This record gives sequence, structure tokens and C-alpha cells, in this order.
Amino acid sequence: MIRKWLALGFFACAFNVSALQDTANVEASSSHYISDDLFIFMHTGPSRNYRILGSIQAGSPISVLEANSETGYTKVKDGDDREGWVESKFVSTTMSQAEQLPILSEQLAQSQTSLQTAQRENARLRQQLNESRQRVSALTQQNEEQLSEISVLTEKVASADKDEMMMWFTRGGMVAGAGILLGIILTYLPKRKRRSNEWM
Repeated sequence: MIRKWLALGFFACAFNVSALQDTANVEASSSHYISDDLFIFMHTGPSRNYRILGSIQAGSPISVLEANSETGYTKVKDGDDREGWVESKFVSTTMSQAEQLPILSEQLAQSQTSLQTAQRENARLRQQLNESRQRVSALTQQNEEQLSEISVLTEKVASADKDEMMMWFTRGGMVAGAGILLGIILTYLPKRKRRSNEWM
């Protein structure tokens, strides 16, 4: 039984220390929120013994006016311009989930829109890349065909030059042979005697 009471006392002390630590971190400013609980009560003074002014819904933005580290209460001003005291452990500088949800939803929608735009742009660039590759492939094939045609034409030109050279060589040989043959023939032809100018 004593152990149970000691454990309960230890838990209560730890809870108070935690509350005092949270209170020490609270500073006067307008960027505070009621933490995500159902609701908390607002009192006229820094204790539960003071009269309750009303309740503040979880996630409501508030302005911190004053913090009392001894009692663990913070004086706040809510959206209805009511001033009162709430437990410091329920005061947070983090935006509530209720207010974060529409912002996160809008950011998610913007991210999805940006993602869709990026996907469309990516698809367009992929299509453009495929078309460019096809054009490069076609140009490469055309270039190879032109190189092959140039090689064939070069061989034809070389063969034509060779044939023409052989033709001229053959003609030259024929002319030279004919000249030699004519020279030989003329050499062996009998010479005509001169007619005498004297009358018989």
C-alpha cells in the first residue's frame, strides 16, 4: 500500500516538474495555440480555484499575455477577445492539426499539380528524345547509303579512267604500229624511174 502511495506521489511530482518546464518555455506572443485536446477551461485567475470564464476549443489560436511559472498557468487572449488563465501545459507554439489540415491539403494539391505538370513535361521530353533518336538513326542510315554510293561512284570513275587510259594506250599503239608498218612498206616499194625529158 505504501509503495502505491509513493509511486503516486512520485508521478504527481514528475507531472508538476513537467508542467513547470513547459511553463518556463512559454513566452508572451501571438503565435501560440491550444494543443490538440477536446477543449480546456479558461479561468479568471492562475488556478482552478478561480471562476471559469468559458472553454477554448482545441487548436484555437491565442495570444500569450503572461506566464506564471509558480502555478503552471498562462494568461491568454482568445479569438473572441476574452482574457483568462489556462494551464500552461496546453499552450503550444505548434500550429494545431485543425489549422494545419487545410494548409497541408493545399500544399498537397499544389504538389500533385506540380507532379502532373512535371510528368507531362517528362513525357513530352521523352517523345522529343525518341523523335530525335529516330531522326539521328535515319540520318545515319542516309549517310551510310551516301558513303556507299560515293564509294561505288569512285570505283566507277577509277575504272573509267583506267579504261580510257587503256583505250588511249591501245590507240597510240595502233597508230605507232601503223606508222612502223607504213614505214616498212614504203621502204620495200620499188622506186619509179625518171622519165627522160629528151624526145626520141
